[in-house]
Amino acid sequence: MKIITFWGGLGNTILEYAYYLYLKEKYPNEKFYSFFPKAGLTEHNGFELDKHFDVKLPKTTIKTNIIGILLFYAIKVLECLRLPFPFTSTMDKRNDDAIFHCDFFQNKDAMVDPFPFTFKNIVLNERNKKLLNMINSENSIAIHIRRGDYLNPKIKSLFDGICTEKYYTTAISYIQKHIKNPHYVFFSDDTHFVKEKYKLRNMTIVDWNTGTDSYLDMFMMSHCKNMILANSTFSYCAARFNKNANIIICPERWNNNPLKPNLTMDNWIVITSLGDINETH
Repeated sequence: MKIITFWGGLGNTILEYAYYLYLKEKYPNEKFYSFFPKAGLTEHNGFELDKHFDVKLPKTTIKTNIIGILLFYAIKVLECLRLPFPFTSTMDKRNDDAIFHCDFFQNKDAMVDPFPFTFKNIVLNERNKKLLNMINSENSIAIHIRRGDYLNPKIKSLFDGICTEKYYTTAISYIQKHIKNPHYVFFSDDTHFVKEKYKLRNMTIVDWNTGTDSYLDMFMMSHCKNMILANSTFSYCAARFNKNANIIICPERWNNNPLKPNLTMDNWIVITSLGDINETH
């Protein structure tokens, strides 16, 4: 028996599902179950994965939910006491044989490849139809700028100093040198900041896909012909879905966790917070 925890925002739950499929391939005779901790699904729009993607989640039972609750909170206590977590797999103490799997598992080597995700129930309003037509017909450059919760003092240190102003200016300069007549399409949870900060010649700021429609930004980004990513699993997943992008630019690291998520794909262009470019990482 293996219990997979699904928590966090849409990007994280996509990676968790990819991890679940990886385990399912590795242990074809194992029984899998889902656990959805309420404490881990209070932010963003709650659990959205099965609303927007054609996925088949493992079932839940009263027994596995009780086990999940006990181990979910036991991890927090044992972590504070610096004691081992029995029966449990996390990013820093990964154990594929464990019963309870509870972390974001940001490791491309622990995911199925290619990503077997298909958007479902996509209904575009006229504004999004016009945007998608432009994305497909011009040299579109998706630029994702994540602020919002990243400015929260409780987690700011985990994400700060990565996608700096220098990162974005260097990425835009790189695009200018390699793409003719680029059309920059900005996606952000702080569009007011983007409007104040960026004054490019040919640009669109997508400021209408909000709330429960936020996932449409991921859908739109996944169709752009080139991409500049934020250190966010939201734009990361959009890039993994994108089958047509010529250039994908990403930050050197995804967060400031010493464990260092292993997410960057081999053909992506890496730019550091200081603006150094690495095309052969």
